[in-house]
Amino acid sequence: MIYNKMYFTQYKRLAMKLGFDLSFYNLLHNFLKLMSMAMTLVFVILCYTSCSKNEVVGSIGAAKNWSYTGGTEKQIKYSELDQINKNNVEDLEVAWIYNSGDTAGNFQGNPLIIDGIMYITTPKQRLIALNAETGNQIWSFNPERKNEKFGGVNRGIAIHRSADKSIVFYASGTYLNAINAKTGMALTDFGDNGRIDLGAGLLRPSGEMGITAPASPVIFNDLVIVGTMSWSAPANVSAFNVYTGEREWIFNTIPHPDEEGYSTWGDKDFWKDGAGVNVWGGLSVDSENKLIFFATGQPKDDFFRPENPGSQLFGNSIVALNAESGKKVWHYQVIPNDLWDLDLPCAPILFDLEKNGKTIQAVAQLSKTGNTFLFNRLTGELLSEVEERPVPQSKLEGQYTYPTQKMVFWPEPFSRQEFTERDLTDLNPKAHAFAEEWFQKRETGWYKPPSQKGILFYGIHGGAEWGGGSYCPETQTLYVNSNELAWDITMRDINSASGNSEPDSGNKWPGRKFYLTYGCVSCHGNDKEGRDGIPELNGLMNKYDIQDIVKIIRKGKNNMPAFTQIPEDEVQLIAQYILGLEGEGKEKEYTVRKQPLYRSMGYTKFLDPEGYPATKPPWGTMNAIDLSTGKIKWKVPLGEYKELVEQGIEVTGTENFGGSIATKGGLVFIGATRDRKFRAFDKDTGEILWETQLPFGGYSTPSTYEVQGRQYVVIASTGGGKLGPPTGDAYIAYALPAD
Repeated sequence: MIYNKMYFTQYKRLAMKLGFDLSFYNLLHNFLKLMSMAMTLVFVILCYTSCSKNEVVGSIGAAKNWSYTGGTEKQIKYSELDQINKNNVEDLEVAWIYNSGDTAGNFQGNPLIIDGIMYITTPKQRLIALNAETGNQIWSFNPERKNEKFGGVNRGIAIHRSADKSIVFYASGTYLNAINAKTGMALTDFGDNGRIDLGAGLLRPSGEMGITAPASPVIFNDLVIVGTMSWSAPANVSAFNVYTGEREWIFNTIPHPDEEGYSTWGDKDFWKDGAGVNVWGGLSVDSENKLIFFATGQPKDDFFRPENPGSQLFGNSIVALNAESGKKVWHYQVIPNDLWDLDLPCAPILFDLEKNGKTIQAVAQLSKTGNTFLFNRLTGELLSEVEERPVPQSKLEGQYTYPTQKMVFWPEPFSRQEFTERDLTDLNPKAHAFAEEWFQKRETGWYKPPSQKGILFYGIHGGAEWGGGSYCPETQTLYVNSNELAWDITMRDINSASGNSEPDSGNKWPGRKFYLTYGCVSCHGNDKEGRDGIPELNGLMNKYDIQDIVKIIRKGKNNMPAFTQIPEDEVQLIAQYILGLEGEGKEKEYTVRKQPLYRSMGYTKFLDPEGYPATKPPWGTMNAIDLSTGKIKWKVPLGEYKELVEQGIEVTGTENFGGSIATKGGLVFIGATRDRKFRAFDKDTGEILWETQLPFGGYSTPSTYEVQGRQYVVIASTGGGKLGPPTGDAYIAYALPAD
């Protein structure tokens, strides 16, 4: 580009400081501005005479847009823009702030920007179009119909562009919506007046499936492809016609009897009675090779699935499908029979790897265990150095542990792999003494299975999380934010008298048994006390009645998924227990049952008495991995606790949720941290070059784009989610000073 207002403004400032005559500057400024406009007009005319309209949309300003969740269809989260760079990033200022009015918090999406229009969603699943230069609202779409309320997590949207119109696709609850990108109106020819039910046409009626789709859809030709999740039923990946909503193909992540992988399940009915193997991290597209890629989570329940030996495909796997047919091309299972809630958390990253003088079309999959799995994306050939090693076997009756797991040697791990006594906190003597005492009560070890004694291990919140990584193609460097917190998981047989832990609970609180059976205890706690951003369930009598609680359990709310599989009488008893109402139920039927049923008494972080992690810092890190060598180029703490810094303690890092982006300007931008700051790192050294305080947590992935010659960086600042309140409704764009 020969004319750029931002650059000329910077030159003008410098000239004024040096006392130069500005008359020549003004003449040159006006001349080049006219020349730039003329050349742009010629370019557009040439494009229209030699290209289809779709090609024009895809070619003009491609580097200026952020057209996909993840920046490109390959999810590399990289921008060619370099107006904002190492030399001037410290001058960034707020360009505009948009407040949606939806303060429920926990927007995890990646704003899309195409030709000066920004598309975002809110925590209540409204879809909004903004002027990307000013932040002014253009239109707003509310997906709610009669008696509907939406919430939960949305991590992105997808836009299908053609000569006729552009269509925005995103999910709200169990529905996939199709919206005209220009008008903000639902496309009535798509499904049921602009939406389809993702749970329809599956094993059971949609209301019993509990299907949602938090990850961004992706587009391949005239297909919109969606990865789903459920805590009540098996998940799937499905492709739908972008114009009609008709399902074109489906891939079942828990194989049916006539499908590959069915034989890997000991429980031969899990395909219809089980749940999970969710696709909540996102998908990637390789249009040239007609491939899509995704990663899966574990089967449910998280820590105990009795009488179910086998590797349990396609749990914890990276999968490549033919995008046209949905047929599997290859897969690789990272963790067979996952008993630790170590889902593969994010979308695969597609890139070209230079290795031994050859260019390999590669894919990288990050894990909660802090590993980077590299593959030839066309063949599935494993490029990482991996060794299968024996692991301890479970002592829980009925539980089967897969005999081996994968130890990764190359590339280098970016987070701690195994909890040891050397990891105990040294923040202060009191904290260390507490951690040491707790450590002696628990079991540790590489892939030590859950037990009644309890295990300490890393990984439930990463390593890597749903934000994934960003990749710089110039240097073959992968940037990954990581968590390094330990977890304490203790199993209890809830069919035993001691396992219920409340005397006479079977008579007074018959619903407590089902509160434990269906895993409510894992999130809300043994005493209904809640944790992190998960609400406490005590004292709800003045706010809800029984039917309110039943509806929340059935439909889900905010981050809580729907639990549609619980029988009606049992869900009524759970509601009674939550509200503290005495009742009578089916407890006798369960007290005579002899087979153990183990449940974790909660997802418990290993914290010291003051609430800090009971392990040595860093607790959150930013990492740069050179994929040509497999070595970590730099690792720095990500986030800080202000009160600890004031005590003279080195920056510890914090738990973090969100993603980074890398730019040609030599920068890596990321929010994500508990301290609610937004930072820019030098992508070569890891030095913090700029940071600013956000009003609420930036637990999302930023985007960068250019409008009218000015580069912007935008991030959602809404708080909430796994790092808890406060919550807000801000979307903030930053840019260099305009004048």
